[in-house]
Amino acid sequence: MQKIGLKIINTNYVSYKSISQDLQRFILEGDYSIASIIQQLKEEEMIVLDISNEEHMPELEIIIEEFDDNDIEYQLYQEVEDEWKEVELDDLDLDRNPEWLIFIVGVAFVGYLLFSFIEIFAIYDWYIIKYDIPKFFSAIAGVVTAFIPLVGSLVAYWSATELWDWDSLNTIILYFWYYLPIVFFIIYLIGMVLKLIFADRWYRFRYHEFD
Repeated sequence: MQKIGLKIINTNYVSYKSISQDLQRFILEGDYSIASIIQQLKEEEMIVLDISNEEHMPELEIIIEEFDDNDIEYQLYQEVEDEWKEVELDDLDLDRNPEWLIFIVGVAFVGYLLFSFIEIFAIYDWYIIKYDIPKFFSAIAGVVTAFIPLVGSLVAYWSATELWDWDSLNTIILYFWYYLPIVFFIIYLIGMVLKLIFADRWYRFRYHEFD
């Protein structure tokens, strides 16, 4: 959790109450009542916001984008050595991409490239033996098929189990394991979409003092 200062210079006819309701979600300490925030806005005082990079917390960037769309003039501040310093939005550490997500995407990508190459040999045999396709065209078809997600794994699985007599379970693990990180990534993206839709509800559910 980091503290960021925000001073509204010109509301551009946007109501104080509307701005206060947006900012209230970012105030966990101190007086977070609408009346108090409105008073600070009228007196052009700096409002201290509690910003977290946790996935389920409100995102400051979204509010700032709304301010920009409504031509609301503001100034951001960051506490540096016990002093508030004017900063730009890009100067703040608001990255929400967790390290585990970057790791999963990397593993999935490397696994996809590596095992697509391995699948070429099984697919190559499948086209030659199963369909009597000439070697040259089988090689080309093997490369193309191998790099088609899921399709390449399926054809490689059929070839390895039917032509090479590999064990089914081991073959599934070999040719399909790297889809697990992709599944986790898709679940994460779905969660992000749901969070954007219901972010305010989730936030208030966690912090009951806002109810």
